Amino acid sequence: MTIDIELSLFVNLVLNSFILFLTGYFFKEKPKLWFLSSLIGATIALVMPGLYLPSYAKILAQVFLSLVMVSLSFDVKPLKKFVYRYITFLAMTFLFGGGCYALSSTLGSLPLVAVVGTSVVIFCAFKAVIFYRNRQKIIENFSFKVKIKAKDKEIEEEGFLDSGNLLYDPVTKKPVVLIDFDIFSKLYENIDYLNALLKKIDLSELENAHYIKLSTVASGTQILVFSVGSLELVGQGLKKSFSHAMLGLSFSGFEKAFGKKILLHGELL
Repeated sequence: MTIDIELSLFVNLVLNSFILFLTGYFFKEKPKLWFLSSLIGATIALVMPGLYLPSYAKILAQVFLSLVMVSLSFDVKPLKKFVYRYITFLAMTFLFGGGCYALSSTLGSLPLVAVVGTSVVIFCAFKAVIFYRNRQKIIENFSFKVKIKAKDKEIEEEGFLDSGNLLYDPVTKKPVVLIDFDIFSKLYENIDYLNALLKKIDLSELENAHYIKLSTVASGTQILVFSVGSLELVGQGLKKSFSHAMLGLSFSGFEKAFGKKILLHGELL
């Protein structure tokens, strides 16, 4: 009996910790006093069934307990943010409870170890979802519409403003905007992929074209840079135009990481 109580306490402690950390992860915060908060929640969860309270009293007690746990782990002020965290905490609680209930409905009564295992899976899965959501939000907030004019060509594409792109052209002293070959081929249709990759391009076909040593933003030891007539940047309440902007042809595959074929330089803002 003692072992069962201790195991139940441990399982509830783990579940409460997962819920608190997921709530904090959602808002990019680390919960304070999470162990104390989880321990209080786990202890009350063990004591509650023996109190023989009416259903409405149990519900009120759970609501009050949730408020206490969230208050211990997150700042109460400003109130609006606290309410968001409290609602998220309740949603996470239902998520874990629903996951365990669905599994028990399918497989029958679950041992406590299986409950912990299920909770770990839910924790990892939801953390991955939150990570993807936050990443997409960052990409959206730093995405701009880009219009590039080069000779008789004009293209429009979305670009990502990357603070990690610190590449400058040592000749013109201008920041370099990285593009992948797909964008390059739209500007210069007569240059094929293999010649571009092997650096067998006739530089006279491009304006102010030359090779420069690379930083860590793309593969290889050198990168082809060249200037275009103009580059226009629109988005996030901004509209800027740059004449004779420098572009760099990258084969690093950054478009797979950011979902954009143009990597903007931070100096453009």
